[in-house]
Amino acid sequence: MPSNIRIFGYIDKGYTGQSIMVECSIRNGFPGFDITGLPGASVKEARERVRCALRSCGFKFPQSRILVNLSPASQSKDSTLLDLPLACAILCSQTRGQNGGTSHPYPDQGGGTINIMIAGELSLDGTVLQSPQSIGALQAAAACGCGICILPVRIPEAEQDRRQAEDGITVIEAYNLPQVFGICCDIMCGTIEVPITEAAHTDKQRTIFKDVIGLEREKEILTMAASGFHSTLLFGPPGVGKTMLCSRIHLLMPDYTEREQEEVSRILGCADQNDISRNLGLRSRMRILSHDCTQTQFVSGRTPKSPGEGALSHMGTLVLDEINKFTPKLLETVKDAYDKGYTQSSRSGEVITYPSRFLLTANLNPCPCGSLGDHNAICTCTAQKITSHWGHVGRQMIERFDIRLPVSNPENMLSASLDTTKDDAYYIGKSLQAAERQRGRYKYIENVDYNGQIHYSTSALLLLRDEISLFNRISGSSQMSSRSQIGTIALARSIADYDDRPTVTEEDFAQASELRRYGLGDYYWRSLR
Repeated sequence: MPSNIRIFGYIDKGYTGQSIMVECSIRNGFPGFDITGLPGASVKEARERVRCALRSCGFKFPQSRILVNLSPASQSKDSTLLDLPLACAILCSQTRGQNGGTSHPYPDQGGGTINIMIAGELSLDGTVLQSPQSIGALQAAAACGCGICILPVRIPEAEQDRRQAEDGITVIEAYNLPQVFGICCDIMCGTIEVPITEAAHTDKQRTIFKDVIGLEREKEILTMAASGFHSTLLFGPPGVGKTMLCSRIHLLMPDYTEREQEEVSRILGCADQNDISRNLGLRSRMRILSHDCTQTQFVSGRTPKSPGEGALSHMGTLVLDEINKFTPKLLETVKDAYDKGYTQSSRSGEVITYPSRFLLTANLNPCPCGSLGDHNAICTCTAQKITSHWGHVGRQMIERFDIRLPVSNPENMLSASLDTTKDDAYYIGKSLQAAERQRGRYKYIENVDYNGQIHYSTSALLLLRDEISLFNRISGSSQMSSRSQIGTIALARSIADYDDRPTVTEEDFAQASELRRYGLGDYYWRSLR
């Protein structure tokens, strides 16, 4: 049965690339060749290359009004790899018009629409030039559901077989324009049967703690932190796994609620991450903040109205690796967004606001030399140096971390690796069970779903009257700030939820106070073992 084809092009952006849908419409009017969709200089020049290549190959260039649209139209495109898909789109549109059909893009011909990926730079005689950077089009083709990928580079047979088996993609090497257009005609005529495939999204199962040796107590605490949306600061000697543990917390977070899914989709749509916004289940919920990130980049993106790093971390984890190396001004901006739950930017001349409720995770060495807490080294830092080291982060920033967890090298690592450790399903189950309990508790409170978010709404505190009464009875005349008291109460409630207990005990408050004591005063290390 005759089929219609939808042509996708490819532009390389470093290691990753992007698929571009190429549409062509040929209509009566004064002859002209227009390209819309923010074409760059090389794409504008492609008009002359395509015109000359068509005539050199014996094709008649349409003496009509030609309009080619490159989608998504909101992003600039500058790549010579769009030459070949531009030429094929014009020829296919012209062929449909000559056969009595409409020359407008992608009419339904009854046989369905087949997506094909075409990439390549054309010479003036119609030859397709070799372009090794087009290899990235294979991944882009799988993402947009293409059944055929025509590339100007030779792909090893083993790679072709793998793509055919995993993604159902047939890879063809492009030599010249007539060859590629002949393949398009065969598909439209039904000579080549290509299955209509959905966009392929491989969601490989990632391990969480299965490959982490020892650190059993730390795993439990981080799982509890993820279930309750508690900000976490890990500190310890270099090489103990602080960064690794920070990068696993987002894998333990519960799935989005309907409200969260809508908010995240809108943010990603404003950031032009359309493919990700349609498949939130595949989106990484972790953003690692770069040390050279500026305040402007945190609150807004590449355009004045686009979301910055803070908004893109919404309902995910924002990782600050070696937090003491960030500038005080940026830490102040992060702290402000964490407290308010949103970011604001006025670069466009008007105030643009995005929700920004993220789980803050960070790590640092406990002292300048990094030996504090290391069983096999001696710390040479004075008390003044250690205090100054932590002081760079700031007391106000440290108070925002509900959990400050020291991490040290596991003793007898080889024997620990032979022990039977808990499976990842255990931690995921514990996290989901605790999160569901909290969601049920705060289901009528705006912007609050977990214990770690109660600072966004004073109404949420009214639901923890029993916990507040027990805390006041235990602490008496506490010298803690109001923020620290609220954090301790919320953390104790999460500990009880993690253990599936309806009430909070004095032991829960004792454990919460122990996890919050570090970094303030002179408490910078105490072994957990």
